Amino acid sequence: MAVYEKRLQQDLNRIRQAVTSMGEGVETALRNAVQAMLSGNEALANMTILMDYPLDRQCQELDWICHSFIARHLPSAGHLRLISATMRMIYDLERIADYAVNICRESLDLPNPPSGVLRQELETMASASRTMLRQSLIAFAEENAGLAKSTMEMNVQLSHGLDQAILDLVKEGDMYPGHSRDVMDLYVIFTMLERVGNRATNLCEEIIFWLTGEKPAHKPLHILFLDEENSAQSLMAEAMASKGYGQSCRFHSAGRHPARVPHPGVVAYMQTLGVDLAALQPRGVGSVDIDAMDVIVSLQGSVRSHIPKPPFHTAFLHWDVGDLPGDDADPESVSRRFEEIRRALAAQLQQLMEILIGPEGK
Repeated sequence: MAVYEKRLQQDLNRIRQAVTSMGEGVETALRNAVQAMLSGNEALANMTILMDYPLDRQCQELDWICHSFIARHLPSAGHLRLISATMRMIYDLERIADYAVNICRESLDLPNPPSGVLRQELETMASASRTMLRQSLIAFAEENAGLAKSTMEMNVQLSHGLDQAILDLVKEGDMYPGHSRDVMDLYVIFTMLERVGNRATNLCEEIIFWLTGEKPAHKPLHILFLDEENSAQSLMAEAMASKGYGQSCRFHSAGRHPARVPHPGVVAYMQTLGVDLAALQPRGVGSVDIDAMDVIVSLQGSVRSHIPKPPFHTAFLHWDVGDLPGDDADPESVSRRFEEIRRALAAQLQQLMEILIGPEGK
């Protein structure tokens, strides 16, 4: 092996060993934070907080090593992917260490360790988040893109766990109004555990990029349009959005009191645009998986008038795109009214999609 190649490999090994070492330190911090929280061990919680300082120094040192590698070797291809991935992984590992500190600080504020259902949920989420972190570090050490991909899929469990925990925390607050501060402390802890899973997912994405050069496909966003009957405005919105942005998002529509068939005026108008709505069956809100929606847009009234308790992770919007034409309107007036609705929908859709996927996204 040539001298340069030997030096290059030594520097690469140094970087990978540094990532592994930092990952082990972060994993230990998370394990100790969870143990301190569940057992009420204040000494362990305080020591875990203090040990964040050496982890910060490791982070800074590893960042310096990566920049030095770039200056020395001017890497390309796989080596460059490793360095760029590592520099992003440093940030995620540092954030996980910060989450461990936050868990410790919140647990020190609790009068007693958590118990009952909430303790069980904490143990479940803690186990899942630690497993994701551990497997992401193994995937890095073993150069295992398959393990990284399977680890990412575990993040769904943490999201569901947080949703259920929030419901149980609300019940706890209702039953024991004097414990509102404890409930908030536990909420922060649950949130930190979920975020560990999000950061572990980021680590896995970087590992896949390093090993394959591919960016993992992200789950498409789900957007729901609501109105009273799902016979006109919401159907138009779903059809227009699917045609213009169906590559990036999944669109749905529903009504609080669904009609039997689509509005004949909107069917005729949309046919002039090359869109056939005649075969669609209006749907009720109950037939849609509301919890899977990232954004819910109401086209008639507020979202809460259709869904009293919208999902925690969902954003709600209200678009005023105008009313339907009257029953006595002539065909020309009907077509003109639906053209006005289409233009209003198009403007709102463009603005929303630029926010969600950027101005170039389709």
